[in-house]
Parts: sequence; structure tokens; C-alpha cells
Amino acid sequence: MRRRSRTLLRRAGVAPDGPLYGRLVDAGRSVPLPPEVRTAVSTVVLRRPWQTTVALDRLLVGAQGGWTAREFAERTGDLLWPSTTLVDGPHVALLRLADDDPDPSDETLLASDYGRMGMRCVKAGADFFGATDEEGVLRAARIFIDRYRGRTAPKRGPARVASQSAPGDPVLVAPVRGSDYYQVLDGHHRLALAVMRGDRSHPVLVKWLPVTTPLQDHLLKMSWIDGTRELYQPIDAPELHKWPTVRRCTDRRDKMLAFLSERGIGATGTASYLDVASCYGWFVSEMRRAGLDGHGMERDPLAVPLGKAVYGLPDGAITTGDAVDLLGAADRVWDVVSCFSLLHHFVLGRAKVDENALIELLDKVTGRVLFFDTGQENERWFAESLRGWNPARIAAFLRERTTFDEIVDLGPDDDAHPPYTGNYRRHLFACVRATV
Repeated sequence: MRRRSRTLLRRAGVAPDGPLYGRLVDAGRSVPLPPEVRTAVSTVVLRRPWQTTVALDRLLVGAQGGWTAREFAERTGDLLWPSTTLVDGPHVALLRLADDDPDPSDETLLASDYGRMGMRCVKAGADFFGATDEEGVLRAARIFIDRYRGRTAPKRGPARVASQSAPGDPVLVAPVRGSDYYQVLDGHHRLALAVMRGDRSHPVLVKWLPVTTPLQDHLLKMSWIDGTRELYQPIDAPELHKWPTVRRCTDRRDKMLAFLSERGIGATGTASYLDVASCYGWFVSEMRRAGLDGHGMERDPLAVPLGKAVYGLPDGAITTGDAVDLLGAADRVWDVVSCFSLLHHFVLGRAKVDENALIELLDKVTGRVLFFDTGQENERWFAESLRGWNPARIAAFLRERTTFDEIVDLGPDDDAHPPYTGNYRRHLFACVRATV
């Protein structure tokens, strides 16, 4: 019921935790106002009238080049920019570079994270503290290094570049919705200096309205999650630490790799792998890390940019479309195939074919091993609708409806933890073909 209500709200465009929320906040910031009027309105209406001390490791990089963090991410194609912690960001990295190199060259500065950030602003059509070319970005970088080294009257330009707030101005941040992090709106350089001094916290002014990150927005738009703040596969991003992960995934990965090693499959590094209903692409990424040529099939096209951003998947790793159509059109086999938590949707009549047709398609495209699990009757939410679908019944179904020589029960998953107690514990099966 909660998920259905969220779906209705999202369709109406009023979901409180969807991407619309963050975009409304951004839209308010983008209203054309004279700078002095904007500052006055922001100070009186939008900011809390007191300073708050926040931990420096709870800050995320934010606005750049006159754009909000979301606008910067969209214009530069960097989904994860607003998910980067300040302590790991380009401002701190530049000062650490300056510690290691007393006189960095122009080439070194432009190749640094800070230099690349500045040039991304320039190439996307903004200015970077007055810079509109490489020379300007270099000047901004060297002024910041001079300031860090205590040079009050640097030879390379003015003490403060254009559009940069004064060193004594308060740092401005906004809370990130659904997390204990803040996004930096103004004051990146001052905060970086504080990090390099060894400070653990810093006083800031906090906006009343929270923001969302593009990564949060992207996930909330994906079809499986359907507007709920939870992850279906692991993603390591600071603002998602409070989101529960529905499927831990590491348990199934470890069982799969152990089984393949035991059977001597994939040891040469030439084995191919396909994950059907690959969701974010976590299993594709992990199998590629293990040396297999990993690919996925996923219904939701939003999985493609997400997998590229969070797992580094290359172009073409994930094919999008209906699994039945993609499997039916496949003209090849993969050495190893996995299909997790999909078949019960066919059992429940939610697809255009039945469970027999799906398992036969999976059989057709598997060369050596199919790793498989599905919803079971032991789960609270399927106690009635999947009555009879237990490990013994599933094993018999696999023997009856496929051409595999061996069906091995590798045991249940480890996902039945709060808030999912009473659900999952789905058995992972290895369906093995003795010869191709």
C-alpha cells in the first residue's frame, strides 16, 4: 500500500521525496533576481538565523560556476559530483598537491582534479571565479595555493578572484534530504583550508530547505524502487548510507564464485556472463572484476547511466528491454547466466508469458551454469500467492523444465534482516550442464 500510494503521488507530480522536490528548490534559486536582492532574501527568509557547527566529513561538494550542484552535474554529465565528500573533493586535493610539489607546473595544475573542475565549468558555458579559459583557471588555482601558503599579497593576481566570497563570509550549506550530510553552497575554499589545518568541524549557516542529490533523484525514478528510499543492490555513496539495501548480494556473489572455482569454470578469464534482470548492474560489475566478460539485461533504461556512474560499467555492458524479448532474440549462449528474483513475477501472472516459457528461454542461452533464485512461500508477502513454491518444488521445476544435467541447491540468501525480517531466504540454485 505504501508503494502504491507513492506511485500515485509521483504520477501526480507531488511526491515529497522524489526528484521534483529537489528541482523545485533549484527552481527557486534560479529565479532571476539582482545579486543584492537574492542575498537579502536568502539571508532573511531561507537561512536559519544562527550558525551551526558541522563535521567536515559530513559535507558534500555542491554549487560550482554559478550553478547548483544538480545543474553542474547535468551540464557536465557527472551524476556523482554532488555525492563527492568535500574531504575527497578537488579543493582539498589541490592543497595536498601543493604540499607534495612546491612549484607545480601549469600542466600539473590543469591535470589536477581542481584544474579539471575549473575547465569543466568553462567548457560547459560558465565561468570559474571569473575564469573563461585555461589561463584563468590556472590563476584561480595559484591564488588558492598562495592563500593556503599564507601569501597575503601574491604576485600572480588579486588576493581574491572575481565572484568569490570574502574569507570572512559565513559558509553556506543545505541539508541533504534523507541523510546526515550537508551540501556546500558557498565556501568550498574556506572549508578546504580548514581540512588542511586539521580541523574536524566548522561553523556554517544552514538553509531551511533540504536538497536532494542527482543520484538520489535517479534512484527514486527507477521502476523497481518506485519512489521508495531503499536500494535494491549495494551502492557506496555517502547520502545513501541511511537507505536500507534490500538485497545484500555479496552472499550470492560469493556462492557463485566459489561454485565456479570448484567446477573450474571461468578460471582462464575467457568465460562470458549474463545477468538477466540486472537492475543497477552490481552483479555484472562484480563478475567483470572476477575476470568474466560480464553483461546484463535490464528493463529500466535508467540502469545504464547508473551502472556507468556507480560501478564504472562500459558502454554496451547493459542491454535494455523486456527480458522475454531479449532472450528470445538472442543468437548466442553465455557460459554463465544468472537470473534472480524474476520468475515469481511470471508465476503471479505479471508477464506476457508464463514461468515455463521464461525458464526455457534461460535454458536456451546458458552454456555451462545457470544461477537461479525466485520468490518462495516462506516469505510473508508471498505466503498465499506462492503457496507450494518451496526449495523442493523449485528444484523439481528446474529438473522438469530444463535440459541441465545437475541441479544443486546452494542454500538461502542472507537478506532476511530488518526491515525485511520474514521475507527473502530464497534458495540459490546452480543448474549445471556437463557438456556444451
